[in-house]
Amino acid sequence: MRRKILLGVLAAALVGILVTVLVRAQHAQPSADIMAGSSLITNIIQDVADDKVEPRTLIPPGVCPGHYDIKPSDIVALANSKALFIHNWQKNYENVTGLIEAAENPDLIIRVIDIIGNWMTPPVQAEAVDKIAQALGEIDQENAAYYQEKAAERAQAILAKGEEVRNRLLEAGIEEVKVICAAMQEGFVKWAGFDVVATYGRPEDLRVAKMKELVAEAQEAGVALAIDNLQSGATATGAAMAQDIGAIQVTISNFPGGFENTETWEKAIDKNVDLLLEALNEWREQYG
Repeated sequence: MRRKILLGVLAAALVGILVTVLVRAQHAQPSADIMAGSSLITNIIQDVADDKVEPRTLIPPGVCPGHYDIKPSDIVALANSKALFIHNWQKNYENVTGLIEAAENPDLIIRVIDIIGNWMTPPVQAEAVDKIAQALGEIDQENAAYYQEKAAERAQAILAKGEEVRNRLLEAGIEEVKVICAAMQEGFVKWAGFDVVATYGRPEDLRVAKMKELVAEAQEAGVALAIDNLQSGATATGAAMAQDIGAIQVTISNFPGGFENTETWEKAIDKNVDLLLEALNEWREQYG
């Protein structure tokens, strides 16, 4: 009898300990000073603010921002965050508006970084650095001058990197190379210097008639590459069009961290250029 009582007491104690651990774990969900709508924003905050604020990326860099499913941990994190920084194209996304509503954070500061263009291009990236530094200074006035100083240094480094990358592309002779590309990559591909003959949307939105039209136009123009966007998902459509055209399919990323070992903007742009030049060399060997 005593043994049964002892076992019952031990079981109750274990249940109590388990409940305590679970409650503490729930309250220890990840939080941040600033939740960033993408790795592009996170990367800039890290560059400009050092360790003065802690950013947390909402949308993983390898997925489509509009199709990301919000997780309970995202809601808890935003509920404990001081601010949310998002792209202007995110402000009406259901996953973002739903997250804000679910977080129930009346003190949350929301900053929409209003910039037009592809953030992977150096001019737009430099502009984004300045805008984010301004936004940081507005919510942390004590360190506003520091953020502006770091932003100026960072913008110079970005433009210098852009010049280095463009020189590399020009040396590879890409100026007259004709391509088709995913619409989400048009800004970067044009900045790189390629001649964009036509663009196309997400794979699931492409109809057979449109694909035939793209292929015919690309064949007539002598297109070398079909450039897909990593975050748009499946690349089988781009590969099929490339085969019919007599081109090479290649996939590049719109966000740092989309590919392995590309956690910074510099690494991400270098990876994109590596992939494009490798594909161009392959086309020249096969068809050039």
